[in-house]
Amino acid sequence: MKWISARQIADLITTTLVIFALYFLAYFLVWAVITPLQNAVIPEITKYASLLFLPHGIRVFATSLVGRKSIPGLLLAEFVGNYIFWDVHGWIPLLVVSTASGTVTYIVFEALKMAKINAYYLQVTSEPPPLHTFMLAGILASVANGFLVTTIMEGGMTIGQVTSVLAAFTTGDVTGLIAVIVIAKVVMPVITARMQQGK
Repeated sequence: MKWISARQIADLITTTLVIFALYFLAYFLVWAVITPLQNAVIPEITKYASLLFLPHGIRVFATSLVGRKSIPGLLLAEFVGNYIFWDVHGWIPLLVVSTASGTVTYIVFEALKMAKINAYYLQVTSEPPPLHTFMLAGILASVANGFLVTTIMEGGMTIGQVTSVLAAFTTGDVTGLIAVIVIAKVVMPVITARMQQGK
């Protein structure tokens, strides 16, 4: 039987807290800035969809970088975010929707891996996945998450309404993923340079 070392526990706690902090910040920006602008400019499609959903970008990056170790941070962030920002206060729907959203990206990544499509970037020293592979994983995770959340939170809709909501989810998730990719391309070289200076 293999025991988990104190270092591994500390690394998991750190990873969880970093992912939670980034995801929560992205959630806050959507709630405080993006959603009010969206509601002022266009009619509200659904209160559970944003047309620039930054947390999805964090979700995809976290899953690609640390794999299953991203799940605790994503679950915690989803639980807190859904409760605070989306007013999901019933414990059963809160638990179900948070669990679905917190794990679906990892499930999609694993399903793609089984299909010989690897979207993971688990070692920074290795070559990152091609952009089209990364985007495919993000889009599939978005569609799966949108379907699950729509089924759980907004039952009783017509096919046309479901299609509209899923389109809003996917649009917001893809634009959020692209925004996070752009931010990462600006921020990561700065972080890497500072890390090298510190050595």
